[in-house]
Amino acid sequence: MATRRLVDNFWDLRDDAYDHPDRWVGVTAETVFQGLAEFIEAAEERGEIDWRRDVVEPMIAWRSSVDER
Repeated sequence: MATRRLVDNFWDLRDDAYDHPDRWVGVTAETVFQGLAEFIEAAEERGEIDWRRDVVEPMIAWRSSVDER
């Protein structure tokens, strides 16, 4: 299996927004960058970042929980 590149994780977030646009309605750039910063900061404090586990999955879960309301 090929090694995942950092950019692959951003494509995963883009794909989620494309596949589930209702999750991302009303999301501002400020909100996205705030979430990214918080998840990355928390991951850095724990040690090495696994971008998929520490950033992408929490971002998608964050939007999924909004979608379920």
